Amino acid sequence: MSGATQAADTSAQAAVLARRTAQIDIQAQRLQASRDELDAFKRYIDDQPESVTRQYNESRYRESLARYQAGQRALDEARRKLSAQRSSLEAALLQKRIDDGMAALNQNFTIRLADNTPLYAYVVEISDDNDLAVLKVDGYATPFLKARNPLTCAQGDPVYAIGNPVTLRNSVASGVVSGFKGPFVKTNAQIYPGNSGGPLVTSQGNVIGINTFKTLTRKFEGLGFAISIQVALDDLESI
Repeated sequence: MSGATQAADTSAQAAVLARRTAQIDIQAQRLQASRDELDAFKRYIDDQPESVTRQYNESRYRESLARYQAGQRALDEARRKLSAQRSSLEAALLQKRIDDGMAALNQNFTIRLADNTPLYAYVVEISDDNDLAVLKVDGYATPFLKARNPLTCAQGDPVYAIGNPVTLRNSVASGVVSGFKGPFVKTNAQIYPGNSGGPLVTSQGNVIGINTFKTLTRKFEGLGFAISIQVALDDLESI
């Protein structure tokens, strides 16, 4: 099960539990109201003298009490099942946190800067919705490029795809903004295998996207796609 699927599944379970909890609360309130009415009815009967009417009312009271007790047993069973479901969900959420933690521990990398300096990095966050991850480097203050919302760019604006395609380090391919499609910026700048994850930058050096893939056809070179940097920032804004 993928992270997104698992998250959706636990969210759905939590929503079901919330609805069921609300239903049980309403059922409990109705039972309590019935209990109060029964108690009042019993006090009324106790104040009546012995008569046929009292005997009839006592029979009605016993029938109503039996229905109340059946309802109470049903409520207790519903609460028991709800508690088991809640425990199951809590266990699933705990297991997910453990799995995420173990996955992070197992995703350690050695990265190299442009001057070939090796640095240790580890995964901080993986997106459930996009092909994105955030890595953290300890003990080194890296320079960075400023982000720019790609929607402020126009079609035809020059852009550059930077990355390491086919092991060719720090390669740059030029092109233009071809358009936008959902969370992606389209470009004719060459995005080859190996430079996905690199930045798509403007001529001013602002990052507008993260190179991710290109479409291929048999007859002509396809367009490249970069995840909008705004989508990435919104997706991972918690860190």
